[in-house]
Order: sequence, then structure tokens, then C-alpha cells
Amino acid sequence: MPESLPGDLLLVAGAARAVVRPQAGGRVCSLTLVHPDGHAVPVLYPYTDAEVDPLNWAKGGIYPLVPYSNRIALGQLHTAKGTLALPPHPNAQPHTLHGHAHGLPWAVVSHDDTSAHLRLDSPPCAAWPWHLQADMRLRLSAHALQFELSLTHLGAGEMPAGIGFHPYFLHHEKARLRYQAGRRWPADADCLAHGSEPLPRSDSYDEAKPLPPGTMTDYLSEWDGVLDLELPQGELLQLQTDAVLSHLVVHRPPQPLYLCLEPVSHVADGFNLAARGVPGTGAVLLPFGGVLRGQMTISLSDRRF
Repeated sequence: MPESLPGDLLLVAGAARAVVRPQAGGRVCSLTLVHPDGHAVPVLYPYTDAEVDPLNWAKGGIYPLVPYSNRIALGQLHTAKGTLALPPHPNAQPHTLHGHAHGLPWAVVSHDDTSAHLRLDSPPCAAWPWHLQADMRLRLSAHALQFELSLTHLGAGEMPAGIGFHPYFLHHEKARLRYQAGRRWPADADCLAHGSEPLPRSDSYDEAKPLPPGTMTDYLSEWDGVLDLELPQGELLQLQTDAVLSHLVVHRPPQPLYLCLEPVSHVADGFNLAARGVPGTGAVLLPFGGVLRGQMTISLSDRRF
């Protein structure tokens, strides 16, 4: 298929290029940045589907996570006013997965050569029984793509709220990774966390090293918001976030075609864990008019490991 389709937004800053597809959940389909030495570097495993399946979405690119990240256990959301049933995701049954915003078309509020502002207005529905508005702003420069994502509660009462980003980076199995995090949330076979533990020194990535072979999913918190990843050709990609996105998901599938490094505001099933009194989940309750906002920047560094 062609790299871009009708309705796509093309952001260009010199040789840097980003293809944004509002109708596919506000997804960035591809991203090329300019290394400080002047050569162009593709950084994302590209999203190539022409169609949008709201459930069985293709892998690739970057999409926003709204109104929560990862799973809600058994599709049962426990709130102060009772338990709400949410439809399970077919690839995570009996649990939900990643909310519904990435399966809906986003409206283009404004855009120019290097920036775009997308918005989703989602009234109460089976997937999420609160009225929400999400806004995502992107700005491309030669060396970096900046994101700002906000979630606003437009309904009555309090709304559980979470945000994040789900990038698929180009990857090879010996690529080194570096980040600092304080805690790990061990997951069960259903990819659900039940509590956290201090991250053992032996499992830390304070110093750059490759991930263990094979498939893996780590849930981390008390992350300082800075991450370095070695790309397949040796360039160093840096991902930075603000304090709202202090949880990090590191996921690699059995075949290391891509690596998902997901900055998020809360741990998997964080709303239910918080309702049970588990600390440090990152779960947030927004009042009417309340806003949850986070930022992420992806850039190329002139350093190497």
C-alpha cells in the first residue's frame, strides 16, 4: 500500500517526516527523524494497514492510549458507586485492552507543515460509560517529534482516567536499552499485575544492556521519564516524558520485529488495584471538567552507547 492515504496528515521538517492518520485512532503510521550528523533514520515499525479494525488492529506506528492503558481485569471496573461491566477484548478475554480511542476516528482541529492538533469527542458508550474529550498535539522538528495528550472528563461525577502512548520501535534482539525505574509489577499469565516490588539491581537497566531473549512484558513504575534505545543501525533514540507518564511498559513479541516501550500514567488494572488499596498504581479520578495531561518526546541523540 502507499505510505500515505487520503485523509492522512504529512508533517515535514527538512528530511524529517511523519505520517499521521486521524481516522485510525490518531495513529502516527511512520516516522523518520534526522540524526545530528545529517542522515535520515526511520525509527518506527510502520503501520501499513489501509483499513481500521477497532478490535484486531495491526501492529505498528504510535497510537494514543485513552481513557486507560492495558487491561481491566475481567472487564469489571470497580468504582465507589458499584461495579461497571465493560466488553472484553477478543485478544485479551475475559479482560479489556487499551480502551477504545485508538479504534475511533479523530477530528483534525488544525494542522500545518510541522504540527497537528487532533481531537476525539466520545459520548458515553458500552466501551466507556463517561463522556470524554481527548486532545493530541504533535510537533515535528528535524531531530524530534513532540506529543502532548490530554483527557478531559465532560460528564457527571468522577471518571477513572488514564493516558499513555503505544509506540512500536524498530528493533533487533541485541539492541541495548537504558532506563531508571524504582519498582516492578510482576504480571501473571493474563498480563495482570497484583502489586509491586523494588526492582532488583540485577534486573535494572541503569546501565545499557540487551533485553533477555524471547517474548517479554515488564510493568515498571517510579520511572524517571528518560529512556535510551539502540536502533538497528546503531543510532541512539531517546524517549522523554513528564512526571504524569511515570509508568513504563516494556513489551517484545516472540519474534523481535519491534519493541513496544509504552509511557503510561498507570499500571495494568490500576483502577481496580487502587480501589483495593494498592499504592502507587497511578490511578486518577477526574471530576467534571478535570483534565489529565502528559507529554512525550522522541528524538535522536548524537551519542552512542
